[in-house]
Amino acid sequence: MENIHQILEVIEHSTKNYVLATIIHVEGTAYLKEGTMMLIQENGLQVGVLSPGCLESDLAIRAKQVFKNGKSLTITYDMSDKTDISWGQGAGCNGVIFILLELLDHRLKENMLHIKKSLDQDIPILHIKILTADLKLLNNLYYLFEGNTFFTPQSGVQKSESNLIYTHVFLPKPRLIIFGAGPDVKPLVSLAALSGFSITLCDWRGELCNYNHFPSANQLIVGFPKETIIKLNLTPQDYVVIMTHHFQRDQEILSTLIHQDLRYLGILGPRVRTEKLLNRTSIPLFLRSPIGLTIGAKGPQEIAISIVAELIQCLRTPLLQNEFELDK
Repeated sequence: MENIHQILEVIEHSTKNYVLATIIHVEGTAYLKEGTMMLIQENGLQVGVLSPGCLESDLAIRAKQVFKNGKSLTITYDMSDKTDISWGQGAGCNGVIFILLELLDHRLKENMLHIKKSLDQDIPILHIKILTADLKLLNNLYYLFEGNTFFTPQSGVQKSESNLIYTHVFLPKPRLIIFGAGPDVKPLVSLAALSGFSITLCDWRGELCNYNHFPSANQLIVGFPKETIIKLNLTPQDYVVIMTHHFQRDQEILSTLIHQDLRYLGILGPRVRTEKLLNRTSIPLFLRSPIGLTIGAKGPQEIAISIVAELIQCLRTPLLQNEFELDK
């Protein structure tokens, strides 16, 4: 998942000077795509990565020029040159990468904090950079998406009548809601949080559903299913996993969520149990049962891996969305 959230946390709490590096265009293949960012300190230390490690040292050297004169700089790396032993085939890449370096001055920092505020409020934001024909930065623009439904334009650079236009949509962390706070939920919460999900954990047992057991959770809701579901304000972008191991509770949760428009809905346990929960012999195609990718997982850790892998697979599957509204 993109590292913008880590970068924004650093920008908000650090007083150090940084250069912001952004992949703005890729021709061919690359380790990471357009929109990926990295911070570079004056001493060369970095937050985030743009490559498997083949570009970062050179970028730190190039960043010194930006620190010195305050002017943005676009660098092109040709990773397709088979004769180049510094980067190219040895790096596992075959593309040409264009990276924009910008001094994180007061204005850019305020813009980045504006992005963070929007993402913290679960509002996607469209970032537009106006560039000259030789990829020099002219202006940065930001637009908020209204409502829960939005269209994600392709990231990268496109030509306009007189300039080049770079676009990228920053998305809030996808929310994963887990019903159940048993011991087998702990590796799922840890791994999902590490993979970039915002975790909301729901359970009626306060002695289990607490931050001592789940320090990686973003939100804990203690209560029975009917009262917790009301508090969730579910949206079509939410991911939900049911794993309470309690038949009646699972049945209560599932009977409500089966009618919700969700990005992902999965329940732990064999398919025959889910059929009994639904009191039917068929399971809707959108309900993941059994949950997780089929990798022969055994034990809580491996099962957590299979579930998070399926969540990521769903996350990377594009949705067909045709309309969006912008509000500057």
